[in-house]
Amino acid sequence: MSRKIMLRNVRLSYEHIFTPSAFDDNQAAKYSATLIIPKDHPDLPALKKAMFEAGQEKYPAAFVSGKGWAKGYTCALKDADSDLNADGETLASRNPEYAGCYILKADSTRRPLVVGRRKEALTEADGVIYSGCYINVSCAAAAYEFGKVKKGVKCYLNGVQFVKDGERFGTDAMSDFDELDSSDVDDLLGDMDEAPF
Repeated sequence: MSRKIMLRNVRLSYEHIFTPSAFDDNQAAKYSATLIIPKDHPDLPALKKAMFEAGQEKYPAAFVSGKGWAKGYTCALKDADSDLNADGETLASRNPEYAGCYILKADSTRRPLVVGRRKEALTEADGVIYSGCYINVSCAAAAYEFGKVKKGVKCYLNGVQFVKDGERFGTDAMSDFDELDSSDVDDLLGDMDEAPF
């Protein structure tokens, strides 16, 4: 059984909410979001409790109260200051905005509900939801088992509500041209009187 969680005012990273994506061709495409949650966030204790209880329900012998996270079981919630990526670096070392935060990966095979502040439906074309904005998130923690080899607790993405704007992650193509002026463009083009084709 899953444990429902509501996270308020968390920052969105790696947004794939409107269009499902897959890491490679061998994976099923999923809608997903990576959530940046400060370590002093008021919803963090409830999130940790829900994830532990989801694991405890399916694997009671492994998840023992007061003993911490069960060894050998994965968790969708990561400490960006201490958990390592595949290259052996902390998650925050490549993503400075993750410093002092937990990171939660939530996904779903079904498109999540996406709404604005007034609960109006949002589409990708609206441009309201993007990596870097702040959102409220409805999700559910549930234990899983993949081929008897991989076990743990993941987080399913149910819905997203826009809260406020934040600095966008990634590059802004328009700012790439800020340092060029019209004379730079003229120098690049030279004295061409005709099109080069």
